[in-house]
Amino acid sequence: MLAILLAVATAMFPLPVPHNEPGAYSLVGRVTDTTGRPVADARIVILEASRSTRTDADGRFLLTDVADGTYGVSVAAIGFRPRVMRVTIRGQDTRLDVALTRTIIELAAIQTTATPLATTALESPQPLAVLQGDGLANAQAPSLGAVLEALPGMRNFSTGSGVGKPVIRGLTSNRVLVLENGQRIESQQWGDEHAPNVETATAERIEVIRGPASVLYGSDALGGVINVVQRELPDATGRPAFVSQWLTGSFSTNGDAPDGSLLVEGARGPVGFRTTLTARTQGDLRTPSGTLANSGLDMHGGSAALAVRGGWGTLGASFTGRSERLEIHEDPAEEPGATPFQRVGVSRGTLTGNIALGSARIEVDLGRESNHRREFEDASTTDFALGLQSINTMGNIHLHHATGGRFAGVLGISAMRSTVSISGEEVLVPASVTDNVGAYAFEQIDAGRWQFSVGARADWRRLRHEANEALGLDGGEQDWSAVTGNAGALLRVTESVALVSNIGRGFRAPSAFELFANGVHEGTVRYEVGNSALRTEASLNVDVAVRMQGHGVQGEIGVFRNAITNYIYPDPTGETDPESGFQVYRYEQGDAVLTGMEASADVHLRTWLHLRGGVDYTRGQNTTTDLPLAFVAPVRFTYNVRLEPRVPTVHDIYVQVGGETNARQRRLDPDDFAPAGYTLVNVSTGGAFDVAGRRVLLDLQARNILDTSYRSFLSRYKRYADDAGRNVIVRVTVS
Repeated sequence: MLAILLAVATAMFPLPVPHNEPGAYSLVGRVTDTTGRPVADARIVILEASRSTRTDADGRFLLTDVADGTYGVSVAAIGFRPRVMRVTIRGQDTRLDVALTRTIIELAAIQTTATPLATTALESPQPLAVLQGDGLANAQAPSLGAVLEALPGMRNFSTGSGVGKPVIRGLTSNRVLVLENGQRIESQQWGDEHAPNVETATAERIEVIRGPASVLYGSDALGGVINVVQRELPDATGRPAFVSQWLTGSFSTNGDAPDGSLLVEGARGPVGFRTTLTARTQGDLRTPSGTLANSGLDMHGGSAALAVRGGWGTLGASFTGRSERLEIHEDPAEEPGATPFQRVGVSRGTLTGNIALGSARIEVDLGRESNHRREFEDASTTDFALGLQSINTMGNIHLHHATGGRFAGVLGISAMRSTVSISGEEVLVPASVTDNVGAYAFEQIDAGRWQFSVGARADWRRLRHEANEALGLDGGEQDWSAVTGNAGALLRVTESVALVSNIGRGFRAPSAFELFANGVHEGTVRYEVGNSALRTEASLNVDVAVRMQGHGVQGEIGVFRNAITNYIYPDPTGETDPESGFQVYRYEQGDAVLTGMEASADVHLRTWLHLRGGVDYTRGQNTTTDLPLAFVAPVRFTYNVRLEPRVPTVHDIYVQVGGETNARQRRLDPDDFAPAGYTLVNVSTGGAFDVAGRRVLLDLQARNILDTSYRSFLSRYKRYADDAGRNVIVRVTVS
């Protein structure tokens, strides 16, 4: 609402276009291909200043009011390999002429999650996957886990379609950290039915780090990090004011599910704004063997953001709100006619500042998040059985510095307070307050063909919990500390081939549930007992990979080994709770090792014929109990054929046929269950039309087109229900 009001005020009271401030200069240049021909509509982004523009028909661009400093500048255009360069502006206007190499592969322009300094995905020191553009649009689903599950090394730990937790290399929940625009999201993710509450429909891209990233992000980044990234807010410094809109609507036949999103953004002078609205609803899911009763959902949400920029830097504010109602299908053999559901309300607010300090800059971000979850046992009641509300306050200060064009890095301090309150008849965790403080340093060295990165971090965490009679718990506090680090090296063998290695240490502090649980947990169908003596988990992960990005080929093959000490797991005691009949499990610690590989390749035989394939495999072993780890999915193969014929009246037309084959998991924890392997086939087509001066995109998808009966290994319904059957999705986008 703040952004809307200020945008209206800006339109009513015109802002003057400022002249260059003292110490503020222009970045000017031209983008061409390698033969010298101009590249029109290339996107130029000064990353640290959150400034962007596009080239004109002659490939020229101009960005004014840029403060002295060293910046990463991203240059990207459709049909060309993107570039990220370091540019120093000091005491005068600076010229940057860029030659782009043609490619028929769609490549991610930048990554900003694996390192504090943006690079191309080819040059990331850690294994990284980026989902953007058409790939992100066509992967849209109600949950973050479902959106990302087709990426290498990723899976979806699902409870129907509404609850989907991302899995990275066999690790999920508190071992995978989710961010929105770099801000940490706390969704009480320790629960099996507690998924990240973040919207992806209006995001520009999603970046996924596969492997520990605790140096930059602290606790919970033990298995990886997922960052849902919005495009930088627009500005109109030195150019006319504007407003643009983007609207998309879709309908899915499985569950009769309409879905829609609206984005409006614009700028006048140095002030830019954006507002979004998203809503979706879905009825009961249909499977090849019948309908899953009580499996629908409703969601609506929106956001508003505002930023003002000048030669001194950038100040911004944003707010996001989201409300969900999620139905939970129960085993009809145990509870016929059961209608439990959840209501989840989330709000997030952020304030950001990016201030130039000569050749350095300081970045400050403050955030507050409220996540209120209520669980109801029956659709006819208004009384909830379990209520959990977490309020998280976060702050980060980063000092970015650069020396010439070869050395750059960041020093950072972060702090977080998380307050959890409880309500309702059921009790899973005590009310508590968690404080965390961390300090880190991360440096990068560009030595030509070689690039090196090194980082270190120290964290301290304290959890204070209240007494709780239902849990048999006295009040008290727990303290943990951890030191983590990482080091990476990248060798550019050629312009298109890179060898990458990285070694990193991550950590995770135990959750309040693992420490203090003492009762029936319906989500896991167990009686669970916590262990207040738990220590922090620590991992040592090694990655080695070969990457290629050529004119017609893009690929990567990598292997990893992640050794975790003090791994926390529920251990059966051999006892049974007499009241519920559930087995009693107590949380214990031991050692675990996860090893595996990921390989993917895009081969473009012609400008109109594209082949894509991949394979990923993770092996998890609890070396203390000598048993396989639970929830580690079996080997998977993915494949895709895409045709892009030329049609005079339609732009960007495509026809795509693809699928995936999942083996049966033969390595099982004794309490686990492995459904049969399966193959799914998906078909999609689409194109863009010019209608009344606007670009209209039409996409048609058929997921599981053969209506195959299957059960995912990571579905929590796998013992008694199939996964979703055929789903035809029609999507229309107008921009």
